[in-house]
Formats: sequence, C-alpha cells, structure tokens
Amino acid sequence: MPIPNNIQREHIFQAIIRIHINGVPVGRQGRNWALEYDGNLYPCKLLITWGNIFANGVELDPNPNNFQSNMAIEYLINLGFQIVPI
Repeated sequence: MPIPNNIQREHIFQAIIRIHINGVPVGRQGRNWALEYDGNLYPCKLLITWGNIFANGVELDPNPNNFQSNMAIEYLINLGFQIVPI
C-alpha cells in the first residue's frame, strides 16, 4: 500500500506528540535520515505510519513492500518538513 495522500502536516504533528508520550518503539528508530523539528529528531517512516492513524484510523504497515524510507522522506519534504542526516 503506498502512502495515502490524505496524511497532512497536522497528522504528522499528532504523530510527533505520540512519540513524545510513548517514545520510539524498539526497532523503529531512523537509520540515516530523520525529521528535525524544534531541536528534536523523529524517524520518518514512524511518523508516516503513525500519521496514518490520525488521518485514516489505522497504523500504516511499515513493511518495505508497502513503502520505503525514501518515499516517507519525500512525502515529509513535500509537507514542508526539514529532513536531516542522522
């Protein structure tokens, strides 16, 4: 499943809040790139998978067969976020 095009900036901000509350699950840390916001780094794929919860009610499957990190990075850049190397 590709990234749904109805995930908006507000959904990503909600995912950021969820990360602040719950932390990043084991194995879901970013490897090479992260979204930088307010001095903090956030894993791009996790933001998309959790952003989908707020946009569509379900967590998006992060399996590489569904979407890859470069797709998440491009999507977040198109939403106006800053992506930086880790």
